[in-house]
Amino acid sequence: MDLFAIDSDSESYSGTSDSEDQEECEFTYSDHAQNILSSLDESIGKIDNFLTFERGFLHGDIVCPVSDPSGQLGRVVGVAMFVDLETSSGDIITDVNSKKLSRVRSFVSGDCVVMGPWIGRVIRAFDLVTLLFSDGAKCEMLVRDSEALKPIPPILFEDAPYFYYPGQRVRIVQPSIFESATWLCGSWRANRDDGVVSHVDVGLVHVNWITSVTNVWGDKSSSPGNIQDPKNLTLLSCFPYANWQLGDWCALTSDDHGCLWMDSGKSCILSKAWKCDSHGHMRLENYSSGYSQTYIVSKTKSTVDVLWQNGSISLGLEPQTLVPVSTLGDYDFWPGQFVLEKLAVEDSARCQRTGIVRDVDALERTVNVKWISPAGSDAVSYGRSGPTVETVSAYELVEHPDFSFCTGEVVIRSAVNIDKSEADLTNGSLASRESLDTHSDFLSCIGNVLGYKDDGIEVQWANGVISKVQHFEIIGLDKLLDSSLESMHEEHATGDSVDVAEQEEMHHENANIALESTDCTGSLCKATAFLFPKTAFDFLTNVATSLFGTHGSPSPSSVVVDPQYQIIMTAEMQTSADELPEEKLTVELVAKIEKPNLSSEDNISKRFDVVTDCSDHHFVKESGHENVTRGWVKKVQQEWTILQNDLPDGIHARVFEERMDLLRACIVGAAGTPYHDNLFFFDIFFPPDYPHEPPSVHYHSGGLRLNPNLYESGKVCLSLLKTWTGTGNEVWNPENSTVLQLLLSLQALVLNEKPYFNEAGYDKFLGKADGEKNSITYNENAFLLSCKSMMYVLHKPPKHFEKLVKEHFTCRAPCILDACEAYLGGDLVGHAHDKAYISEDGSKSCSTGFKIMLGKLLPKLAAAFSEAGITSGQ
Repeated sequence: MDLFAIDSDSESYSGTSDSEDQEECEFTYSDHAQNILSSLDESIGKIDNFLTFERGFLHGDIVCPVSDPSGQLGRVVGVAMFVDLETSSGDIITDVNSKKLSRVRSFVSGDCVVMGPWIGRVIRAFDLVTLLFSDGAKCEMLVRDSEALKPIPPILFEDAPYFYYPGQRVRIVQPSIFESATWLCGSWRANRDDGVVSHVDVGLVHVNWITSVTNVWGDKSSSPGNIQDPKNLTLLSCFPYANWQLGDWCALTSDDHGCLWMDSGKSCILSKAWKCDSHGHMRLENYSSGYSQTYIVSKTKSTVDVLWQNGSISLGLEPQTLVPVSTLGDYDFWPGQFVLEKLAVEDSARCQRTGIVRDVDALERTVNVKWISPAGSDAVSYGRSGPTVETVSAYELVEHPDFSFCTGEVVIRSAVNIDKSEADLTNGSLASRESLDTHSDFLSCIGNVLGYKDDGIEVQWANGVISKVQHFEIIGLDKLLDSSLESMHEEHATGDSVDVAEQEEMHHENANIALESTDCTGSLCKATAFLFPKTAFDFLTNVATSLFGTHGSPSPSSVVVDPQYQIIMTAEMQTSADELPEEKLTVELVAKIEKPNLSSEDNISKRFDVVTDCSDHHFVKESGHENVTRGWVKKVQQEWTILQNDLPDGIHARVFEERMDLLRACIVGAAGTPYHDNLFFFDIFFPPDYPHEPPSVHYHSGGLRLNPNLYESGKVCLSLLKTWTGTGNEVWNPENSTVLQLLLSLQALVLNEKPYFNEAGYDKFLGKADGEKNSITYNENAFLLSCKSMMYVLHKPPKHFEKLVKEHFTCRAPCILDACEAYLGGDLVGHAHDKAYISEDGSKSCSTGFKIMLGKLLPKLAAAFSEAGITSGQ
């Protein structure tokens, strides 16, 4: 019953009794209330401290200023951290330098370790627990089973990151654990059933071995056992002092006298058990009692040093003045980074240059690069007056795939250059490869990247020594593993060889280097083509009146089924299907379709047409069966009717007289997008189980990646095609999904105004400064690639679209060249002559880097128009 509850209807209630009761309550509960309020103040104080924790940054993090989120980016290159520590008794030690903290476990799951030439990852660490008994006896035991020792309440740390910790009382559930115990003081007695944990460390470590330095060098060696003594392992780590977070457990460095380190003049809130001397050292009076002290990080405070893209360095910045950047643009480069120049096919006679970034103008997208030549060597290319330093567009550079390293990345010395390395990391000269046979020798060959420095890479080796190496002297562990996985994949792959051959051909024909390909999540299902018997083709030839298309769409959530294009069978057609026998169904259905005329020279540019010769179609070699089903024929007929009647402006389709299962579509890039006035071609294939499975689609890329959903290999990444994940109307529905829906989605949703946000997960950056900045950069590069794609299409138009290509570019070439001139004048891509347009990130003009590239590309585009017989004056 609530002691403060009052029955308002009670007859005995009066003002006097109320006053007396109130006085009695105040007298009775005043002390209790004070205790509650006191505890509440303390709790609120702890909550305030927790809520005021700052954002932390680690080495290598990308940041931008709060005051200018759309400006240049910076990379964290230094962190200074101080922490507040709390003991189990509630004592607080403030402003402790994080470099004086150590881990309470020497190894934990996930650690990277080295043993001899081998690199491995810790799977599990088994605790070595030291127990102290009431009679003074002390032993240490390896605990493989957490059931052997059970904690005894009260539990000091409810959410402890480790099962055992100093000061914890435990009960011995399995006495057999004493059989392997080591007695440090006293001896085993049968009546001991509980004790206190005085120290915990790692007794054994389960390691998953990844690779060996000698294996990388070509000398095979067997991996060591998975269970190892921690004394044989070396932790591979850099910047551990900057990784502390709230709630982490740690230990403090102490001297030989049991004094715990603390900076002179720093404040602390201590209980009577603690003593401070005049030198700023702290001592716990019962330190010698045998218990190691564990601390919890209760607060962190840090400052960071930032290297900006323009080459300047800011020291000691407060974290609240910076904003983390979660996604980088494709053309954000950094001082010291290694890059490659892109080469066009006409430049293939000269060697592709490797360069080192000096500094970057992030807004104008220009980069000062010092070229080193030849690619992959350490020789600097010199001009007449010294090293060659050139200002280039960011769009003509790519990150070097072999010489680019991330902060903290694990690297191994290259065997080829092992003898050319700098002075021995341990004293003298580095041992030759043959003499690297001891554990300490290999510690100088495995390390972590600290960053770029003086045209080289700074590495902290496993033996703790820091030195600078050249890019060709080290190999990234991740790159090694990726290469191994790719090799295994190639050996076992049964992929589409046609794609590879076609892409190689396009790479040679295209006037520009292709970008590196990245497969989308989920592979394009390879369906078997449907081949009709010759007698069926004789009838179905006349049926091909309106074929279908394909498309690729942006993010998985973009595609919505338009009810306007849902298929409804007519009553007459349904009756025919029900009444006629199977063998006569095809003939009767064909008879009900108006037979189209084959295309002629005069009507080649019509939106929908029937043509012959599908020899260059991507899916022409797909083999199938001669099993014609009613559902398949009905569905294709419905698709034809919809396409013939409802194809919108900007979409053209061609179906093939001899192959009803194939279609080719052309989509015109819309105004206001970086794809304006270009032509995009797609080959489409109806699988035998259509419409239960979506059509397969191949994009004619020319070897260019100009949209997140359209790949160099020709794959179209889209949930509607089951090449990306999706739910509901985002995925193919046999009942109401149509080819027209695919084509409309491709036209409006894939080739849209801001394709950058088509990338899965990037839609959350829409409207944000960094996202809009990256979108502008993406649009500039997409237009450059679109111009290159125009030259490819002019050079080799797909079959049956030759006249359309000629007519389209004859009409639009003046507008395309005029838009290019406007962009060179500063207009934003997609908004030529619209001087009032301002992008959402505040940009009013395109970048200098874009103008440099467009200035180089424009004469080539004009020449391609001229060679095709198209003049800008028409």
